[in-house]
Amino acid sequence: MPGVRLLRAVATAGVLAVVTFGWSSAEPAGASAGSAPTVGPVPINALGHPGLCWEAGGNGSAVTLEHCDSAAAGQQWSLTSDGVVMNGNGYCLEAPTGQTLYIDFAGQCAGDAQGSRSQIWRYRAGQLTSAGTAACAAAGGPDWPGTQIVKRACPAPGHAPRWSIGYSAVTVAAASATGAAGSGSGAAGGTFGASVTVANAASAQTAYGVAVTFSLPRHPVAASLHVTSLHVTGGGTGWSCDIRALTCTGTLPSGASGRIAIAGHLPARARPGDSYTVRARASVAETSQRPGTTRTAASLTVAVHAAAPGAGAAPSVAGASASRSPLPLVAAVAGALLLGGGLLILITRRTRAPAKHSLPR
Repeated sequence: MPGVRLLRAVATAGVLAVVTFGWSSAEPAGASAGSAPTVGPVPINALGHPGLCWEAGGNGSAVTLEHCDSAAAGQQWSLTSDGVVMNGNGYCLEAPTGQTLYIDFAGQCAGDAQGSRSQIWRYRAGQLTSAGTAACAAAGGPDWPGTQIVKRACPAPGHAPRWSIGYSAVTVAAASATGAAGSGSGAAGGTFGASVTVANAASAQTAYGVAVTFSLPRHPVAASLHVTSLHVTGGGTGWSCDIRALTCTGTLPSGASGRIAIAGHLPARARPGDSYTVRARASVAETSQRPGTTRTAASLTVAVHAAAPGAGAAPSVAGASASRSPLPLVAAVAGALLLGGGLLILITRRTRAPAKHSLPR
């Protein structure tokens, strides 16, 4: 395959090109042959141990966990669109009949061109699965330097994933927060709203299993701060929110960001000038965070202001009169006119009666 041979030529020449992470956020790289561009060169590290990376040397070498070293060509791996996993020395990951995994150049890293499929791998939810044997790459012992990578039965669905191809770099930052005391929303203290922006660096890999969790103040006065809604706009795929856990989870591709809004009721005692602190923390469960990534937590100060004039207040007298039906007023006017007309007729008759009796016979 010309593309794979080119990768090997570049790697053996000692040049490691940077390839943009460009796979779909809905399906990880290497999920199916020809489905995505090449990813890498990047380290493959143990999930939960971002300082331990895969390393392999030359033809026939085993793959082991070692302290991560960005200058080591044997720790730089590329996952091609057809599922070949190649290290920076130009050799490809094999899934042999035995247990121990190793790298070689069999079939010139031609993937399934030889029909064996022993060099084809699928990457989903942190697992590297051999297309030829249906087994997964796993650590043969504890997660520490020198442990070999072996073939093992894949864990049942829901078990923790094992590997991260590259690093995510997820951060969270406060966007806005405000509260309105006595805003007439049905809450005695008023309402509040706040939001954060969660983002993944453009130079990072897709972050799987992102969780943003909010925590409310715990002191007694603020204990009745109550959340009524959580909402996510933009940023990645598969986002959902659990209002009971105050957590939103989803996937963030490289360079993506989203806004998470939280809203609710202020404590009954809330008054203008009070303030409450809502905290947000971002974590990634299925991708290793890039070492040294900062701003994974943010604090939002909800400053309570007086509600806008008229917000939630009862209608004014003028407003109430204007909102009433005009029919009673019309009826009153009509009644007054009728009454006035009757009185006028009666007065006229009484003043004309004496004149009638004074006429000569």
